[in-house]
Amino acid sequence: MSRPWRRLINPVQVDLAAVQEEFGLHPLIVADLLEGRQQPKAESFERHLYVSIWDVNRHGPDPATTDADLALILTEDCLLLVQRGDPAELRDLDALLTGEGALPVDSPVTAAYRVLEAVVCDFVELGAEVEGDLDELEAEVFDRRIREDYRRIYRLRQRIGRIDRAVSGLADALRDARPEIEVATAGHPELRPYFAHLELDARGVAHLTGAEHASLDAVVSSHESNVATRQNQDMRTISAFAALLGIPTVIAGIYGMNFKNLPLVQWEFGWLAVGVAMVVIDVAVLLAFRARGWLGGDPQRRHDDAAAAE
Repeated sequence: MSRPWRRLINPVQVDLAAVQEEFGLHPLIVADLLEGRQQPKAESFERHLYVSIWDVNRHGPDPATTDADLALILTEDCLLLVQRGDPAELRDLDALLTGEGALPVDSPVTAAYRVLEAVVCDFVELGAEVEGDLDELEAEVFDRRIREDYRRIYRLRQRIGRIDRAVSGLADALRDARPEIEVATAGHPELRPYFAHLELDARGVAHLTGAEHASLDAVVSSHESNVATRQNQDMRTISAFAALLGIPTVIAGIYGMNFKNLPLVQWEFGWLAVGVAMVVIDVAVLLAFRARGWLGGDPQRRHDDAAAAE
């Protein structure tokens, strides 16, 4: 039995012209396939259902990247699969369709379901992974003992954005293709709940990424607040050190004036008394600043640390 699918990787114009003649593809489909990197969508052209989506590579260095394009052209006799991207990072659809699965791949529509199921399942797993990363990041941002990494926040925001754009387009494409899928499954009505399940899963991941966007916005606001708080603390510390240095500077300046009637000037041990006074005043001011938290003696931080230890 021949395979009910045909796979093309980074086809050129000659390859597309050959399949156009063989399957009678609409010129608009061929133009999209030749151009590549189409927005996720589903279109119906006479006897063909054309679905274009963004695929992910779950085993690559960044699983959230959506640089790979995947197009499915469903005909009565064959499923044409067109992939664009780095061949080393593309999903092995032949192995996927010949492997074990919930449904046997015995028709083009079941082959289409097997491919879409794999893509949707990967997005579901990515959404769950991002949710875990977001929980860890929230714990870091709201823990005053940890200085959060802004680069990690940026990478997570970028990752959520990529997943959101890809899976939202996938969910819309499955919704738009619903009438054509019902026609394609007329001889196999038992397949319709499977496609409906895929659409619900994709829509659920899209809603999840939307909620993750909102949660990440709160994390970013908290991070900005933490940065502003640390900057204010640095300014208080700098001001406190300037005040500590200013006290002996002012006293030395006064006693450096050319006056004979200044207190302790005529006394033999006056210089010692003035020096001791400088030290005593500086120590008193230092203790006052530490009590206010200007020099590392933050009462609120000590309270938070004690509560965390309990």
